Parts: sequence; structure tokens; C-alpha cells
Amino acid sequence: MWVYTVVALPGTAVHELAHFTVALLLGARPSFPSLIPQRTARGWRLGEVRFHAGRVRAMFIALAPLLLAPLALWWAAAWLAPGAWPWYALHVWIVAALLQACWPSRTDWRVALPALAVLAAVAAVVAVVVVYFWIR
Repeated sequence: MWVYTVVALPGTAVHELAHFTVALLLGARPSFPSLIPQRTARGWRLGEVRFHAGRVRAMFIALAPLLLAPLALWWAAAWLAPGAWPWYALHVWIVAALLQACWPSRTDWRVALPALAVLAAVAAVVAVVVVYFWIR
């Protein structure tokens, strides 16, 4: 587990920094990211950011790591040109870490789902109303 933790550390750091940055921007008073692995009942938690926010702000904070996907694609396009072996391997590792870190954790989804469900219901109602008036 510790080998994986060390290999995943850059991805874990940017994942938690994404939560921290969005929480800070949304005024959710985040704690500084913790990167010390902790054993839980369901496995390992590699990092953590605590914050205080309502459901809608919490949804944006929980889904913040998704913003890392475009960063990973940009990094790959900008830096993965064929090159010398050690530099190429480093950039492959960075892209892989960003792609692994961009997916929200199980806890992130649990925090985001209530607000996502409400937003989906509102979007469905709006879509029905728009379609009703469109065909009328």
C-alpha cells in the first residue's frame, strides 16, 4: 500500500488541492489538505479536505477534481512529444497521476449526489415545459 501511496502522491495532492481551491473560492472555509494516508472501514483514504458548505456549494467542491481532466489532456499535448527517456517517463507519470486524480472519490460522489439529483429534477421539469411550449 505504501508504494502505491508514494506513486499516487502527486495525483492525490492535486485532487485535494482542487477541492481546497474550489472550497476557498466558494467561501466554504476549507481545512488545509491532509495527505497522510489513513485506514478506514472501507479501505484507505489517501487525502482529505474538510469544509463547511450547503448542498449546492458542496456539490461543486466535491466534483472539483473533474477539472483536472482538461489539465491532464493539455499536459499530454504539450509535453508528451517523443523525447529523452527520463523526461518522457516523468511526463507520462504526471499525465497518469492527473487522469487518476480527476475522478471524484466515493465520498465526493456521496456529497455531490443530493444536489445533482435536485438539479437533474429541475432540468427535467424545465425540459418538459420547454418542449410543451415548443410543440404548442
